[in-house]
Amino acid sequence: MKYLFISLLAYGCAISFLNAQNCNCDITLTGLSTTSLNLIWASQTTYAPGDTICIPAGNYAGIRFYDFEGTAANPLTIINCGGQVVLNETGYSAIELRGSKYIHLTGTGDANTTYGIKVNGTSSWGMGLDLSKFSSDIEVDHLEIANAGFAGIMAKTDPHCGDSNTWRSNGFIMKNLDIHHNYIHDTGGEGIYIGFSLGYKLDVGRTCNGVPIYGHWLENVDVHHNIVENTAWDAIQLNLVRTNGKVRDNYIYNYGTDGRWAQAYALSIGGGIYEIYNNYCENGPLKKGWGMQLINGDSGTKIFNNVIIDPKLHGIFLHPRHEFSDPQEGYYVSNNTIVTPERSGIHYNTTILHPIDPADLHNAQEEVPTYFTNNLIIDPGYDFENGNTWKGNQESYIDFNEKITRDSLLNNIYTNILTRQADSLGLTDIANHDYSPNTANSAVVDAATDHSVWGITFDLDNTARPSGNGFDIGAYEYLQTTNLSIRIPALTDDGANTATLFYPNPTNQSFRLVNTNFENSNMQVRSLDGTLFYSGIYHMGKAFTVTAFPSGHYVIQLFFKDRQETHRLVVP
Repeated sequence: MKYLFISLLAYGCAISFLNAQNCNCDITLTGLSTTSLNLIWASQTTYAPGDTICIPAGNYAGIRFYDFEGTAANPLTIINCGGQVVLNETGYSAIELRGSKYIHLTGTGDANTTYGIKVNGTSSWGMGLDLSKFSSDIEVDHLEIANAGFAGIMAKTDPHCGDSNTWRSNGFIMKNLDIHHNYIHDTGGEGIYIGFSLGYKLDVGRTCNGVPIYGHWLENVDVHHNIVENTAWDAIQLNLVRTNGKVRDNYIYNYGTDGRWAQAYALSIGGGIYEIYNNYCENGPLKKGWGMQLINGDSGTKIFNNVIIDPKLHGIFLHPRHEFSDPQEGYYVSNNTIVTPERSGIHYNTTILHPIDPADLHNAQEEVPTYFTNNLIIDPGYDFENGNTWKGNQESYIDFNEKITRDSLLNNIYTNILTRQADSLGLTDIANHDYSPNTANSAVVDAATDHSVWGITFDLDNTARPSGNGFDIGAYEYLQTTNLSIRIPALTDDGANTATLFYPNPTNQSFRLVNTNFENSNMQVRSLDGTLFYSGIYHMGKAFTVTAFPSGHYVIQLFFKDRQETHRLVVP
């Protein structure tokens, strides 16, 4: 084993090695500065693919890694060791990987700490984590990133006029990003920002001496099971994933707090083919966050099982500004739950603004079949039914830029529930934003169309669809076949207290419960057959580990002095 000693002098790095043993690591970084950015070069480090590089527990300034490379079969692992690593960088980004490939950066080095690597601050425009300079093939998990001056996590190499290697035409592709189980909050810009913002096909992103250049493509990007809260700009922005882009199972709350135009989305997705599903997005108390946008999503993109609550403008905004690559296939928008959007639940604008064929400019693409099915949309701000336009009641919920597009897709809009009276649907707890059906008699139960052929075979809680005699409308499937032997009481709240925040869920690691009105609670955790897995005092905000729990569904009951709450937990 090796210790890697770090010292900085005018951004030079003196490295020496000492055989030792520490946390079963191949290389352990020591001598890290608490005041100056730490620079670590692969060219000055003896390592091999598959090695583990440990950062000892402690408080440090930022760390920048240059040119480290594992292999696809044997990636390098960078991990905390012996406790939590806390980084506070005042001049730059807190963690940077430059020119690095096949890396696994993880905060799982201490069993007692969910997020073993914590960023506690950056420069005013710095990132908590920056993956740049042609970095690729990277997995990032179990980081907590707070107070980043700009983005919590950024991953891209922007095109620059002075370096033609950064231009798309020269072939670099960022591949195989797996960003998961991170907690990102209180950022000055985006929570997660991946890919260059502009330039999908022909919309000019940047010019050099009048010549348009474009940002690199991405392939195989999976952003999942992250908690993103309190972001000034978009919570998650992802662009230019031309194949296999996924944004799923993320919990997003209180985003877009600056109210910046077109930079305040819960999810801002563009330029590629995606599956966007199982995301829970709730606007914060300022109500400045917009819903979800998909710009230049290509044929075959699927959006399903998402919950979007109280967004400004539209719940989901869709605009393919280029021609669809397959004129026989548009989007699949199904089983989403959208609650009280400022305008419509879903807005679809198909007008071509950047055509490949100039004759297609302003074409409405009405011939391309897109589907809007099984969605639950509650009380939108639009009220076209009382207006004087071609738009009627349905367009208050699912709106179109062109009548010709709406008319051509009427047969593709079905088995949605569009209502201003959610209290009549039999949902669990509308006041506390639980829009799951509470009984088998709920109006959403068994009322949907079977879309298993589209891959929709589960709900937001990963409950299998269907559970009963048919599929359910909205993001949640009512679990009907459990032989439940315990009574699950409804959540009771007189309005004086705020329901507990419970995240992440699903999880096979740990969850946290947060309620600012209470320091602790008596808690019981039972499986659906009534087996008691835990009973005791839970301290609010503390990670509760479920790694020993078998996969399945559980009921969490919290008993406060004058009330109780019930939550559902899914362990995949």
